[in-house]
Amino acid sequence: MISKDKVLVKSSKIKKINISNQDSLNGSTKQNYVWNLFGTASSSLISVILLLFASRLLDSHNSDIFSIAYALGQQFFVLGYFQIRNMQSTDIQEKYSFRSYHNTRIVTIIMMIIASIGYVFIQGYDFYKSAIILLLVLYRAIDAYSDVFQGYFQQQNRSDLAGKVQFYRSWICIIVFGFSLLLTKSLMISSIVICLTNLLLTVILDYRISIRNFNTIFSPSLAKDLSSIFSILREAFPLFLNGFLITYVYNEAKIDIDLLLTQGHFSNGIQRDFNVLFMPVFVLSLLFFVLRPLTTQLSIYWYEQKYELFFKQIRLLFVVMTALGVIIIGLGYLMGTEILGLVYGTSLVEYKVPFAILLAGGILNVLALVIDIVMTIFRKQAYLVIAYIATFIVAKFITIPFVKGEGILGASLSFFISMIIFFSTSIIIYIWVNNNDKRKRSQ
Repeated sequence: MISKDKVLVKSSKIKKINISNQDSLNGSTKQNYVWNLFGTASSSLISVILLLFASRLLDSHNSDIFSIAYALGQQFFVLGYFQIRNMQSTDIQEKYSFRSYHNTRIVTIIMMIIASIGYVFIQGYDFYKSAIILLLVLYRAIDAYSDVFQGYFQQQNRSDLAGKVQFYRSWICIIVFGFSLLLTKSLMISSIVICLTNLLLTVILDYRISIRNFNTIFSPSLAKDLSSIFSILREAFPLFLNGFLITYVYNEAKIDIDLLLTQGHFSNGIQRDFNVLFMPVFVLSLLFFVLRPLTTQLSIYWYEQKYELFFKQIRLLFVVMTALGVIIIGLGYLMGTEILGLVYGTSLVEYKVPFAILLAGGILNVLALVIDIVMTIFRKQAYLVIAYIATFIVAKFITIPFVKGEGILGASLSFFISMIIFFSTSIIIYIWVNNNDKRKRSQ
């Protein structure tokens, strides 16, 4: 049982944070949601539009390279991200300072870059393909660095600032990459340009906003902050492991297609086609984070012991997500492949069933992500490692034979089966943990 005094301390601190944000920083709930919506939608769309440019302006060989390079960039981004944002944004009691979160993010980005170099070396890619992969990894590493500032803004109840950064960064990078590809027809040059642009935007957006609104000190001081860095890494590790494993599940079919493509099992263009079909699924998972401001509010409900409000919001989330999911799957089957084929300039009509299967898997994934957020608020996220490991093992076991045997249909089925495992194990763990907490709260 939590003592009454402790609850009062916690509540007063939470209220202090909220009042400070409202009065001093002029943040509002409406602005938070609107700008977070714009920012999240824009960051979700960027991968869609960049793939569109690659598909339309490059040959099938180069569009395949871009597809796998961007997928690997996302995979290594998880290492740089390390799921610290979830900890940071829900750290309403400020257990760790921004400086510590910032220093930790520098460490994870260094790990991200080293790991990507090692991966490229082990795979034995040629220089051109290796360079494209590493450039897109660097581009995503800069995104990971920007995210620690956005997490801080959200923590201070200023999701509007995080949304603005995401919005401007995404659209500027989209425009620059598109024009570069249009003018040069070179994937290499365009990859270099988008990296440099993203780096410049970090200075213009993240640094400037941090200094202007919060007087933030963000100079690296790793040696002086090792204790906090290790502590954050230790606490975030279950979340990171979960994120890394599930992202690998997303990318498993793409990696296997890349392997089989290099071995001559498929013709050029299959990687591009699968990435186009999978893109709406990826966007679905990203659009969930439109609800990011809600996670902070849910945390406040939980720490203030407003359990009825907390669980009411959770139930509402599940209902809304499920209803939207049914609509999305239906519309996707009826017209999804036609629209995607028209937009991306490739014939996808034969993939109606695989596309619907992918969307169904995507909805199950989103519902599992809701559980992930709730378990993070409970600070019981470590239990979900079981669900992620189980999903990873299943995906690793079934994907390559499915892909090799049935191509894109096999890839879709393997993803759907993996998501069934992911959602079912997550919900079982959530029910078990919640029931245990209920018994403790009633004592």
